[in-house]
Amino acid sequence: MTLMMPVSLGYLFGFCAWIIVLVACFVLLLRRRRTLRGQTKRLRWVHLGLSAWMALLLLTGCEAFFAFFVDHSDAFNMTNVSKRWFEQHIDRERNDFGNRDVEPFLRNTPDGTHRICFIGDSFTVGHGIENIADRFTDRVAAGLNRKFPGKYLVANLGSPGLEIAQIEGKLRDVLKKEYDVGTFVYVICLNDIEYYDKRTEQNLAQLRDAQPHTFLFTKTYFLNWMYFRFVQATRPEVRDYFSYLNESYRSEAWTYFRLHLDGMRAACKADGVEFRVIVFPFMQKLGDEHPFRDAHKIIVDYCQPRGIPVLDLEPVMGEHAGENLTVNRFDAHPNEAAHAIAADAILEQLLSENPVSPGASP
Repeated sequence: MTLMMPVSLGYLFGFCAWIIVLVACFVLLLRRRRTLRGQTKRLRWVHLGLSAWMALLLLTGCEAFFAFFVDHSDAFNMTNVSKRWFEQHIDRERNDFGNRDVEPFLRNTPDGTHRICFIGDSFTVGHGIENIADRFTDRVAAGLNRKFPGKYLVANLGSPGLEIAQIEGKLRDVLKKEYDVGTFVYVICLNDIEYYDKRTEQNLAQLRDAQPHTFLFTKTYFLNWMYFRFVQATRPEVRDYFSYLNESYRSEAWTYFRLHLDGMRAACKADGVEFRVIVFPFMQKLGDEHPFRDAHKIIVDYCQPRGIPVLDLEPVMGEHAGENLTVNRFDAHPNEAAHAIAADAILEQLLSENPVSPGASP
C-alpha cells in the first residue's frame, strides 16, 4: 500500500467539493436540530438526516482510502484502482522499445554476448508485480549474470493481453528489424489460444456489458471497485472466463495455434535464432486436480518431437499447491513467490549449464 496515490485534478476538485458539501450539510443539520429542540416529531427527520450523513461520511472515508492509499491490480484490469496500478507500474516503466524493462532494447549487443528474449503476455510482463526485479525474467537475468558474468543479456518483450497471433507478429517484427537476438523464449499462457475460440467473443461481450455507465461507478475508486466485486460475485460467466479453454486445445483452435508455433519456430530458424517454449499454468487449483493438465500435455507433445526445448511449469508449481502464489484474492496472476519458483526452474531445467554459446549460432 502506497501513501497518497495520484489522482486526476478533476477527481481531486470533485472530492474537495464533496467534502465541502458534507461539512455544509452537517452544519445545517446541527442548526436545524437546535431550532427544533423539543419538537419530537420534526426532530425525527433531522435525526434521520444525521444518520444518512454519517453513512455518507463512512462511504466517503472508504472512497478516500481507495483513492489515495490502495494500490493493487485485479485479473482483468477493469477497476479504476487496477487501471491506475497499470499506469504507475507498467506504462511508466517502459523502455525505448515500449516494453516494461529496466534495460534499453538496443538493436546491437556487445561482442561476445548472447541475448535471450522472453516474449508473451501478462504473465511475462509481470501483471501485479510491483518491483521489476521480482519478475522471473529479471531473476533469470540475475542468475545468468552470477554464473556467466557479462555473457548474457535478457530482455522482457511481454505485453498485457496479447494472443498468439500478436505474439508471433511481435517476434517477426524484431527479427525483420534485425535486432540481435540469440534465443527467443515464448512464455505460453493457456489463454493465448482464446482468439481462435468463438466463445471468447461472447465472453468479452459479456465483460463489456458489465461495464458501469453512471459517473458514481465510472469516476470513483471505492464504488467502482465494489461494483466490479458485485459483478464478479453474481455473474458466473465473468468468474469462469477461462473455463472452456481446456476444450480449445482439442478443437480447431489448436490447429491455428499450432500454425503460429510453427511460424515462430520457422522464423527463428531462418535467422539462426534458437526457439524455446515455457508453458505457464493458471495458478488456480494447482496440484493433482489441476484442470488444464491435458492442455499442457498437448503443447509439450507438440514441442518435443520437433526438437523445441520446452519447460512445463505446471508440475513445478504443483509442488507448491496450497501456498499463496497469486497476486491477491481478485488477481490470479502469479505473484513474486511464483515468479521466483519459475525463475529457478528456468535456470535449472531450460537454461541449465551453459544455456547457449555466447556470440555463436545455436
